[in-house]
Amino acid sequence: MAVLGRDRMYKRPCGSVTDQQIWMLGVLTKYFVKQVLNFSHQDFLTALRVDLGPVLGETGLWALKSYQLRQADKGKDEKKLRARVTIDLVNKFLESGFEVLGQVKKYESLNRFSPKRCPEKQVNRADIKFIYSWIHYAPIGWFEEQRKLEDDVKAAKENKGAPLFNLCSYCSTPESQTQKHKRCSQCKQRLYCSADCQKFDWQKGHKAECKTLAT
Repeated sequence: MAVLGRDRMYKRPCGSVTDQQIWMLGVLTKYFVKQVLNFSHQDFLTALRVDLGPVLGETGLWALKSYQLRQADKGKDEKKLRARVTIDLVNKFLESGFEVLGQVKKYESLNRFSPKRCPEKQVNRADIKFIYSWIHYAPIGWFEEQRKLEDDVKAAKENKGAPLFNLCSYCSTPESQTQKHKRCSQCKQRLYCSADCQKFDWQKGHKAECKTLAT
C-alpha cells in the first residue's frame, strides 16, 4: 500500500487498486521481463508509451523485485538477471524519462538482452499474437485523470499572469488541496511534490544553481 500511495501521489497509471489492475500488473511484469527486453529500440519505446503504464512506477518496481526474489529462490539465474535489467530500466525511466532511454546507444548499453547484444533472441512486437496492453485495459477514470492533468499543466504554462497553481519543479505535477508542495529549504525558489523529485532535480542541475537562487 505504501508504494501504491507514492504512485497515486505522482499520478502514475497505477494510482488505484482494483482486481483488474492487480491482474494487469502481474501480466505486464512478465511481458516486460520475457519479451520487451528483446524488442528493438523502436518497439521498446512503443511498449513504454502504450503497454507498460502500471510497471513504470513504485508499484511496478515492487512487483519486479518480488519476481526477482522468487527466481533467485528457484535458482533460475537468467530470469533473475532479466528482472534485474528490467528494474534498472524502470529506474532509469523514473529518473530521466525518455531523455536517456530515447537514445538507441544508451538503450543498447543498459539492456544486455537487446537485439544488438542478443540478435538470436529478438522479438518483434507486431508478431506477438496477444498483447495485454495497459492502454486497452485501463479504467476510464485513468484516462479522464490523465487528460485533466495534461490540460491543467498546459493552462498553467500558457498563463501570462500569476500561475493557476504551483507546479513541481521536477515533474510539473500541480498542487492539490490535499497535497501541497514543499520548497527547497536552501534557495526557497523551487517547489517539489516529493522528496524523490527534489533528489532527482538536485542531481539533474539544481545543485549547481541552488546557491545562486538563494542570493
